[in-house]
This record gives sequence, C-alpha cells and structure tokens, in this order.
Amino acid sequence: MRGRYALSGGLVCLGLALGCGTDEDVLATVGTHSIEVAVFQEHLAAATGEAWQGVTDTVASRLLDQFIDQEVVVAAAGRGGDVVVSAEPGARSARVRTLLDGLCGPPPAPAEEIVKTEIETAQTVSRPARAAVRQMLLDTREAAETARRQLDEGMDFIELSRQVSRAPNADGGGELGFLTQGGLSENLDEVIFALKAGEISAPVPGPSGYHIFQVLEVVAAGPPPREEIEPEVRRRLGEIAAREHSAACVQRLANEVGVKVNLNRLWFSYQGRYAEEIHAS
Repeated sequence: MRGRYALSGGLVCLGLALGCGTDEDVLATVGTHSIEVAVFQEHLAAATGEAWQGVTDTVASRLLDQFIDQEVVVAAAGRGGDVVVSAEPGARSARVRTLLDGLCGPPPAPAEEIVKTEIETAQTVSRPARAAVRQMLLDTREAAETARRQLDEGMDFIELSRQVSRAPNADGGGELGFLTQGGLSENLDEVIFALKAGEISAPVPGPSGYHIFQVLEVVAAGPPPREEIEPEVRRRLGEIAAREHSAACVQRLANEVGVKVNLNRLWFSYQGRYAEEIHAS
C-alpha cells in the first residue's frame, strides 16, 4: 500500500508510504508506514492555530494520540488498497470517522437497565416551578392601566403588545418562554407565580417601566417527568457508548497493525497512550 496525504500545494508522504525519509525524520511508525516529524508539526500548527513550538506538552500529547489513532484507522482501512486522506484537520477527521464506521460498525445501544437507572436518578432531583410567560412593558402606570383595561375588554394580548409595548420582543407578542421560580427579582417572581395558566397580572413596577404578564402554562415544582428527560438520557448514554466503542475498536486495530513512537524524536514531554510500543498481532 502507498497512500499519500495532501499538504500545502502538493502530495507529501503522510507516514502512509514507505521510505518517506531517513530514520531521523520519523516520529512514529504505524504498521510499516512512517509519520514524519515535519508532517506532525504542520498538523499541530493547523489544528491549534499557533506555531507548533508553542503548543503545550499536554495538548501536543493529546493531538499526537489523535493523529496516531487516525493513522491506525487509515492503515487498517488501506490493507486492501490505497487510502488518501486530506491534510486539513477537519476534513481528515471526517474521512477517518467514515473509515472507522466501516471498520467498527455501529455502537451498541445503551442497555435498557442503565437507561432506567439514569432516568430514576434524574427524577430524584426536584426542580423549582416554571411558568411560560408573555409580557408587555410600558413607560407609565397610566399607560399600563389603560392596556390592562383593554385586555379586560377582550383585546388580544399579542396584538396589544405589538401596538403599545416597548419590550424588545413586542413584535413577537412579548413571549419570554419558560421562567424559573426564584430567577427573577422578588416582586416580579411573586406576581408571576401567583398566577394560574391563562391569567393576566395587574401592572407591576420594574426597573424599566411597568410590566403586564400573562401566564400561559405552569409547571409545578418537583422532579422532571420521564417523557421530558428520557430523550436527553438516551442521547447522553448513546454518546458515551459511541466513544467507548470507537476507542475499543481503535485499540484493537492498533494491536493488529502495530504502533511505535520514537520518543527520542519528540521535542515535548509525551504523556500519551502510545508511549509503549504495540507489536502487530
């Protein structure tokens, strides 16, 4: 196999080709293919946006592990033929992700028992009450009282808001979304959470004028309902499962192709996962 890596105006050896340089140039080998010092230095600069000399040991170690992981995937995917990967970090990562998916297959779904446990744990935490609210903001008490009378006479809150409110969201009917009890000044909080769904407050003085609130929905204090938190729990556990699946697969591929980092070629204190040579199985 003789894969190549596109870099700044031409094709240069990525370490996916044999005989790219002298031993002094080789930072690491993945299988029978070398990663040159200069290529990784250029990758460091592109990935961090700063000169490679200024990258900290911790960041350089993490990016070297990531770079070798990607080389492992490319080497494993290229065992049946050439694989070309872009030098641009974003395009490189996307291409490697596609190759990894093909090599490893989809991650397992989170176990239902774990999902159930996580949901039950989340439901032990009580949340404060919340209310979906609209508002109008007027300059004077007189203007606010006039607006309140118009609402009593049947004027639509949204339409009146567009006509008289000077709140930034007046054109949208004064929608504030869900507000959490305890998150507002005491007088506003007390007024809003004394209202039931559909009720409208009297004018309330605030720092910027006089408010009129309409409560659309009230969610009582207490644990979140299962239907609200289950999608988030499944998403989070799915992400964890995907990371663990990918990491295990890359480790298996590394054991198959072999990895060696030439520690004496590094200009930083390496703190990564490939400090010990991995012999090909």
